[in-house]
Amino acid sequence: MKLSSKRIKAGLAVASSISLVLGASLIAAPAQAAGTYKIGVSNSWAGNSWRETMVCAIKAQAALSGKVASVTVLSRNTDAAGQSADIRTLKTQGVNAIIVNSGDPAANNAAIAEAVAAGIKVIAVDNAITAPNTTLVSNDQVAYGRVGAEALFKAMGSKGNVLYMRGASGAGADTDRDTGFKEALAKYPKIKVTKEVFTNWDWATGGTLASQLLVPGKFQGVWTSGIDYNVVTAMTTKLKGKYIPVFGSDNNEFQRLTASLAPKGFVGIVVPNPAIIGGYAAQVAIDLLDGKTVPAKNLLTPKALTYKTDKAAITANYVPSQEATFSATLSLPGITTFTPAQLFRCKAPQDSDDGSR
Repeated sequence: MKLSSKRIKAGLAVASSISLVLGASLIAAPAQAAGTYKIGVSNSWAGNSWRETMVCAIKAQAALSGKVASVTVLSRNTDAAGQSADIRTLKTQGVNAIIVNSGDPAANNAAIAEAVAAGIKVIAVDNAITAPNTTLVSNDQVAYGRVGAEALFKAMGSKGNVLYMRGASGAGADTDRDTGFKEALAKYPKIKVTKEVFTNWDWATGGTLASQLLVPGKFQGVWTSGIDYNVVTAMTTKLKGKYIPVFGSDNNEFQRLTASLAPKGFVGIVVPNPAIIGGYAAQVAIDLLDGKTVPAKNLLTPKALTYKTDKAAITANYVPSQEATFSATLSLPGITTFTPAQLFRCKAPQDSDDGSR
């Protein structure tokens, strides 16, 4: 799904994690021989910080498993037809599993069906798809929208006007988040959405919209689909430092601002949407290839964090070595096994050095 146009930075960071609850457990079964599996990755949004971290997590988890011979990543900015072509290319290259982050829930179904018919395991990561005989690995995006909205509405005192800043129209994650948001909205009759916009998960677009729309007294809260810290920055000038509550994600700078501006009355609501979900998808791919029974849906359960109630978590999950847009959750306890250094190294099994295993 999202965020920024920069790559994950190489370097060390203090390990941190946000407690996320598994939606289902995996059932053990005999494993195949080491270093034989070939995993393909289809990513339709290149140069995007969140997606880059997702890919690095896939590589890191695959390298550590000892069961994966190679990870082939086809990552480019393309439409549904282009992504379908990439899925078919991975099929002809003889991969055993394909991890796909799709821009549309149904647009790649024909290509995915061809892969499945060829005996390839297909794992949708982040964005849900409608293709049958596939496995989903994602944050629970409906819960993400609902939990974030409920925390925002409470911070607003259960009344007032909301600036509703969505992601990309038609994307599975955006549709799911909207469902969750509206579930929460139905419980708060005194909350009104007086402006709804799409940011396309683009930081520049989100910042421009915030600067144009934020007027003193017009809104009492802002819900963002992860384009968050630049909204807070816009408040500094547009609202003259009179901050209103903002819901955002586990982005580096948003968490820093949530902590640093708390004494000035700012309420930031952090609901993690970890980019390292890619590592979870890699592990599910390996488990499927091992012959294990895996649920069709494997979801993380998001939790809303505020500085008032979760000061330690928000402070600990700021990663100084990474950029403002970095998705700062560094591990999924009980799922991913890589260290921050291994994540930042971003090495696939075929090109990993001694330190990546």
